[in-house]
Amino acid sequence: MAKLLGEMGRPKDARQVFEEILQRNPLSFEALFENALLMDRYGEGDVGLQRLEDALAVAEDENMVKEIRDVRLIIAQIQFLQKNVDEALKSYEQLTREDPKEFRLYFCRGMIYSLLDKNVEAKEQFAKYRELSPKKIEVEGYASTENL
Repeated sequence: MAKLLGEMGRPKDARQVFEEILQRNPLSFEALFENALLMDRYGEGDVGLQRLEDALAVAEDENMVKEIRDVRLIIAQIQFLQKNVDEALKSYEQLTREDPKEFRLYFCRGMIYSLLDKNVEAKEQFAKYRELSPKKIEVEGYASTENL
């Protein structure tokens, strides 16, 4: 419902629904991610990042390792959307050092390299993603900026 409200141009209503979800489950990956995207889209990116930092603090206080990584992944994605490409890459690289088997990180890095026309690096990242991904999703079409 929240995503639909956002798509309908009703960001305030969408945010309210996301906040209701986050009150019940403050570390809901989808709600945190979609809320941050919505906030960024409507010029509240800094507030969205603060919301993510607050969620990260909750996860850290409760020593919830998976949720800590998930929130840090969302933060990196928002950094990229806000054109903080270097910071996003640093965040992804740090997360990769901590868990080199986390396939999502290679996909995200591959996308960034692809958008930067660093196709060799992008292909390397997508190859690693395919190797580690449990679903073995095909991403070759994303490796070229021609498709963007």
